[in-house]
Amino acid sequence: MAQRRFEVMTLGTGAALPARGRFPTAQLVNVHDALYLIDCGEGTQERLRAAGVNFARIGHIFISHLHGDHYLGLMGLISSMHLMGRQAELHVHGPGLLKEIIDLQLRASGTYLRYPWHFHVVED
Repeated sequence: MAQRRFEVMTLGTGAALPARGRFPTAQLVNVHDALYLIDCGEGTQERLRAAGVNFARIGHIFISHLHGDHYLGLMGLISSMHLMGRQAELHVHGPGLLKEIIDLQLRASGTYLRYPWHFHVVED
């Protein structure tokens, strides 16, 4: 019988103010080798790198709500994926206003992502 895999890696547990050794909220979930990122506070990229995670393997990002400690690292991660040559599509799930925030930041920076991304509204 094939072994099934389910793991949760806590990347950050800090609240709005990070403290030494605690980073804003982010968790990486591995389900049968498919990676899902839950929330993306500032510093998430650094934590992913320290854990040896290949950003390109993350297929879905879920943002629980629009407090900064849950999403302010998202644009940096999306941009890094672009700069690293990501080609696979990315799915972002979150409150509807988050799509407007992402679109505004991409437009303001003149960034045209090299990979397709899809936004999925998650209602409360």
